[in-house]
Amino acid sequence: MTAENSIEDQYNRSFAPGTVLFSEGEDGNELFVIRKGSVQISRKISNREYIIAIIPEGSFFGEMSLLLNRPRTATATVIEPSQILVFDQPTFLRMVSSQSNIAISIMKNLAQRLYRANIQIETLLLSDKTHRVVKALNYLSLEEGEARPDGIFVPTTLKRLSAFVGFPLGQVAAIIDKLAEALLVLPQRDGFLIAEQGRYVEFLEFLDMKEKFGG
Repeated sequence: MTAENSIEDQYNRSFAPGTVLFSEGEDGNELFVIRKGSVQISRKISNREYIIAIIPEGSFFGEMSLLLNRPRTATATVIEPSQILVFDQPTFLRMVSSQSNIAISIMKNLAQRLYRANIQIETLLLSDKTHRVVKALNYLSLEEGEARPDGIFVPTTLKRLSAFVGFPLGQVAAIIDKLAEALLVLPQRDGFLIAEQGRYVEFLEFLDMKEKFGG
């Protein structure tokens, strides 16, 4: 048995969908690494829940509270049957001190989260709701999009998109319908398809100019 397999056997736990791994405001002393499945990260603002991110297989989360000894800033909920490695603070710090690749991975992860936060702030500051949706989908297409023969598939949901742009799901759905009428975005079973990326980017650039100069 290898050291890696030993670690996985020792710290691996199974979680069912709907399991809350931690809640916003709780003290945090554990780091989570997803071996299989996915986890939703959300925050409550003005009594409304906003989905911040969907953490996929192979990623980790929860390190901020563990490193800074501060309460959790969000709630983590398992959204499909998952296998997750759970490390307490002493184990995590021991691993970081002995394996530089773990420290590098954490720095990359934090940089990516900061970039995502900046994009979301920029999106929320836009005055036009259509502009917000178009910009959010463009960002998600660049970060998570899958190239297909018929376009770029963006694996996201209306609920997640609503949380990203900061207004109700029904209004987001209405905007998606209008984008679909213009053949800019085509709703799919588990996401959205940007059929013509060139046209989509041109429309986003038009909205950027409109936001900047008014009209």
